[in-house]
Amino acid sequence: MQSKIAVGLVGLWLGWSPVSADVSEMIFYPQADFSEGIFHFNYQGEKNKNYGFMFEKGFDSDRIVYVRPASHSIEKTKEGMIKLSFANTDRYSYLERADKDDFLVSEENGVIKILLSGGDCKGSADCVTAENILTVNVPKGYGVRKYQGLDQDLKPLKNPQWQRKGNTYTLTARDVKGACVMMELEKLKPGQVTATVAMADPVQPAIVLKPSAAPKPVKEKPPVVAVVEPAVAPIVEEQPPKVVPVIAAAEPKIEVSAPIAAVEKPAVEKPGIASSTPAPYFRNFQIFESRVVALSEVGKERLREWAQLFKAGGYKSVTINGYTDNIAPQRLKALYANNNILSEARAKMVAEYLMTQGIDAGAVTVKGMGDANPVASNENEEGRSKNRRVEFILN
Repeated sequence: MQSKIAVGLVGLWLGWSPVSADVSEMIFYPQADFSEGIFHFNYQGEKNKNYGFMFEKGFDSDRIVYVRPASHSIEKTKEGMIKLSFANTDRYSYLERADKDDFLVSEENGVIKILLSGGDCKGSADCVTAENILTVNVPKGYGVRKYQGLDQDLKPLKNPQWQRKGNTYTLTARDVKGACVMMELEKLKPGQVTATVAMADPVQPAIVLKPSAAPKPVKEKPPVVAVVEPAVAPIVEEQPPKVVPVIAAAEPKIEVSAPIAAVEKPAVEKPGIASSTPAPYFRNFQIFESRVVALSEVGKERLREWAQLFKAGGYKSVTINGYTDNIAPQRLKALYANNNILSEARAKMVAEYLMTQGIDAGAVTVKGMGDANPVASNENEEGRSKNRRVEFILN
């Protein structure tokens, strides 16, 4: 069973023997501001079997704050993993403290996206969990915009079953290797009522892995009006043509909008000032969707601004170096066998997007550096997060 699904890539695996009539339950209790939370795991299997959990490298065993039954053991394997074992018992549970990076995918303009895992069965290549149940207690003051059930590879579940009671959402997935919940929530304003949300169907999750506001015209309009910073480029291109004719026509008269337009125009154009220098690097969580090699909408916005500064500065070429921490790929290892391949894939993703922004392909060089040249310690999550980055060398 694998439990950690956000930025840290810390995982939790179930069992070392096939199971048939088992039930896995995960309940998530986030703090009201989503700064941290608690995972409560319950497991029921077959009697007289040896069960346990395997936490991936980098996991801090101090996060486990409660374990039952008392006859359990916690040890570190020679591979550097944490092993939580139970012998000859058919049910057990534990509480684990969750850091923000363990569940938070993105947070922007009052919209929060979280990704939670109920675990993966790892007893054998074909093992499945009879029932994988995931429950999320949404804090008061938040409304749910989207929710989907995904499998252990973050693909849509074929038959997700949902129950909703108030602010509590429960997903039941039967006979699956693993299950996850993706939710998009928004902070409600005073007096705002939570919108009615339909249960997710098996078709929508493909869109959710890149949940930008763009696919929904209704949601996209408000950000353009005043609230959201993204899409600076369209404002620069569209607004001035509308304003300039007004200034020209009303120049001799009293047109109040003319001086206002004249004041706003320089403010909009500031991001394109040639004196600014493109950022030398981005940390992975700033530009990529969590746990996948894909750019987030926030990341695309940052790269659009970066491309503008690159072109305005008159640079001739750029080398894009992708870096990772020293932990080998886990969930992505089927596609990227090692850190060098993974880091190169992410660097290429950045390069390809910059080309769509008008940077010539011949001016771009891509290198996958893996875990070379760390800028911080790989002994803790804070340092590893800094090492997962993309750097730019300008010429």
